[in-house]
Parts: sequence; C-alpha cells; structure tokens
Amino acid sequence: MEYKLLALDIDGTILNSRSKLTPRTEEAISRAVRRGIRVVLATGRRLSNTLPLLNTLDLTDLVVIHNGVVVHDPQTEQNVLQGGIDLALAQQIVDKLDSMSMNYLVYTGESAGERVLAPMGSWAEPEDLLSYYLGESAEFASGIKLTSPPVRISLIDRAEKVDPFYEELSQGYGGGQIHSMLFGTERNIWRGIEMIPANCNKGTGLRFVAERFGLEASQVVAIGDNINDLEMVTWAGLGIAMGNGPELLKTKAKRIAPSHDQDGAAQIIEELLL
Repeated sequence: MEYKLLALDIDGTILNSRSKLTPRTEEAISRAVRRGIRVVLATGRRLSNTLPLLNTLDLTDLVVIHNGVVVHDPQTEQNVLQGGIDLALAQQIVDKLDSMSMNYLVYTGESAGERVLAPMGSWAEPEDLLSYYLGESAEFASGIKLTSPPVRISLIDRAEKVDPFYEELSQGYGGGQIHSMLFGTERNIWRGIEMIPANCNKGTGLRFVAERFGLEASQVVAIGDNINDLEMVTWAGLGIAMGNGPELLKTKAKRIAPSHDQDGAAQIIEELLL
C-alpha cells in the first residue's frame, strides 16, 4: 500500500518527554514532505499553541486542532471546519462547575477556541496546573456567560472532585451531546476532563482532511500516544500507537512504535514512508 497522508499527534508523539522536537524526528518529517506525502498535525492544542511547530516543520497542509473540533488551513489562515458544544448545555455545564468550585477553562466559539476563559478565583492551587498540565494561559472573568457554542471545556482538579463528575458524564449527562475524555496525572492527585461535541474527535477531523484531499482511510497513517488519539488511530488504514501510550490505545492500534524518547515516530516514518 502506498501511503499518501501522515497524521501526527504532537505531545508525547513527535515531541519527547522534555517537549522537544529532536533533529531526527524533524528530518524524518521533512523528508516525508519532500517525498510528496501530506503531513497533517492532529492535536488537542489550540491554533496559537500549534503554529510555532507548524512553522518549524514548514508544514502547509490542513491541521486538526482541539481534538478534531476545528480544522485550520495555514495557507489561507482560515478555519475550514468548526464544531461546538450546544450553547444551552455548555452554559449548564459551566454553571455546574462553578457550583462545584472546579478549575475549568472555556475555549470560546467566537474565537474558534483561541480565546480561553477561566472563572475568577479558580486555579489557585499549590501546583501550576494551568501551564504545566494544559500548557495554557487564560483570561479570568467573573461569571462566565457564553454567547456561542464553545469549542471545548477543559478542567483539572483533585481526583475526589473530578471522578464523581466524570461518572455523571459517563451516565449520559447532557443527553449524549458531549464527548468527554478523562486524563490522570503522574501522581494521580489531579484528574482532568476534556469535553468536546459528541460528533467530534481526531478521527472525524482526520477523515474530513482526507476527504478534502481525495484520499481514503487505507492511504492514511496515523500515529498517536493517548486516549484522544484512539479514533484517528482506529480510522486510519495504518494506526500506530506510541510505546509510551496507554494499553487501550495499543490494543486498538495495528502496530506499536518505540517510545517518544526513542524517536519512535521518526523510526516509523523512516521505515514505512522513506
């Protein structure tokens, strides 16, 4: 099979445990582009946190951001796809999180997720959860009132607060209109949840990109390292899990790459595409 599109997650996949892009990985991606393979980054990051890497790698194809809720065209600087959580439901979730004094962020719909709001008084924890775990800064506001369907709602708080809320989400909170992903942290003290529209994930975003290019799933390689990569890894003709990924992702992938600290993505690119 001749693969024509390579979809790459960023954190934990092409970046190592120090969040660095190694020369070997950079060169492998550049060589793939020179060979005529379309390289698409597919990430949970927002656009402004993705553009520096796009520029470093000199990638000009579509990019999947916000876990598939938004697809951006770097050449026209326009979003070609944008989803959002139902406005009424999103406001209900925000009000509930306020009542629980939860640390959360809203990626606003008006900005396609570029404007990030947080409730005043939140995130005042002994650890810098906001930048360390989410890599974000936020605009703090008193009483968040939404005016358009937000792209995403993210939260990180103590496990004993987050776990019961995630259980509610798992039992169908919101009438199945949201897709929620649970993340743990190293010492299992903090827990995070990402909430996006139910019909959005990296798999749907990647499929949209492939169709724009006139390609089928069988012509796509996708590499990822976390639960939010599950749908794109299972959709792609060749879905690959990083060695540093969770067991669930590995069991669904067609192949396991070495870890991100072993330049695993570069090894796969060199073997399969170069």
